[in-house]
Amino acid sequence: MSTNIVLPTLTAFTSSHLTAILTAKTQANFTTAFDALFAHKLNVFYNGKQVSREEFKAQLLSQSSAAPEERAANVTVQGQLEVPGDKGQISGLVGLFYTSLVDSKFLIMGAPAESKVTSSFNAIIQATESQPQSNVHVHGYFDPRRIVTVNQIATDQALHVTIPAASVNSSSPGVTTTENVSSGPGPRKLPPGPFGGHWGPGPVHLNPIESNARPETFPGDGEFGVGPVVIPGETIGKGTHTKA
Repeated sequence: MSTNIVLPTLTAFTSSHLTAILTAKTQANFTTAFDALFAHKLNVFYNGKQVSREEFKAQLLSQSSAAPEERAANVTVQGQLEVPGDKGQISGLVGLFYTSLVDSKFLIMGAPAESKVTSSFNAIIQATESQPQSNVHVHGYFDPRRIVTVNQIATDQALHVTIPAASVNSSSPGVTTTENVSSGPGPRKLPPGPFGGHWGPGPVHLNPIESNARPETFPGDGEFGVGPVVIPGETIGKGTHTKA
């Protein structure tokens, strides 16, 4: 008794295999997933430029968790559209809109660097593969479909990393730091000092009315310097004595 095998829809086929490519942990798993989605004879347009299959493969590898400098990728398909061919789900057109958040193995100020890939992915799918004889008695189904043409527009954006408050020195309360993964540490914002400045108190300026500023004068000021100090009730010079 034979059973008709129902293949996944074109969008399910494309999104599941593309997710497997971008989330592969090793380059071997990445290559297996890539070959399961893309035909050996592949036409590729990436950001308006025609590239080879190997160049496109290297581009997707750099966005996946299998890249040497990456740790993990989280793919979210936010929109999908399909147009089945004249043979139903065996061929047709698929459009996907997805985002991928990729965590780097490198740390910036103790926090993982992260990048966001936003992409519009449009593909033409055809049945290009013939079932190998070795799989005749293997349980499961064989999917002959592969993408033969892909037109992808993608942007790769480095995200800012906010340093957790616990990692900031407790002796500097209120200090906040913003890190830009692509350009290194950003500006550090310091709290105002007790006198209003970031680098200590500035110069003090008093109003002349408040300071009552006027030049000081001393008795005997002249060309020979300050004169003698006069104490009230006493005289200066030769004293005179009177008898009572």
